[in-house]
Amino acid sequence: MIKVISISALSLALLGFNNAAHADTSEMDSPRIYTGIGYGQYSFQFEDSENDTDFDDDSQMLKGYIGTQFNKYLSLELAYQNFDEASDIDSKVELDGISLAARLAAPITESFSVYAKGGWLEWDAEVEQDLGDLGSISADTDGGDVFYGAGIEYAFTTNMQVRFEYERYELEDDIDPDMDVASVSFQYMF
Repeated sequence: MIKVISISALSLALLGFNNAAHADTSEMDSPRIYTGIGYGQYSFQFEDSENDTDFDDDSQMLKGYIGTQFNKYLSLELAYQNFDEASDIDSKVELDGISLAARLAAPITESFSVYAKGGWLEWDAEVEQDLGDLGSISADTDGGDVFYGAGIEYAFTTNMQVRFEYERYELEDDIDPDMDVASVSFQYMF
């Protein structure tokens, strides 16, 4: 996870962080930095045939991100996602992660665009299983996986935007959990 953060921070610095703060959107001669915060709902589900259990619950998530928009088509962003606890009868899971993604946009008008994104998520999870009278057991697990998504973005001004997006995470673990996330984010472009 530290490698992802270090590489991303270095990339943002090398790609013109100092020159991007006052860029003009109509020209886009240099990259622009943006930051945002989002709220969403996610569905977490898995089947563990080895232990004859399955899990399916919806919960909330928060995310914060920073990115560089190189031109009106291509952006690179670093995000932190905090997924609230999801529970299903006798199981609980709590997950968070850091991701790095490329975002390809297709402007429809001056204010409206659609985009696709894809990247890598480094995640940590805490799973707890209730064993009834015997108590409970918990385990920490982590991993890294590819994710993808799509969304729409609307610019209120050259600096303020709103995004609606869907992301799909197929985590590679023994139980192959899947997460579907729908979120809304507000962002500020410097």
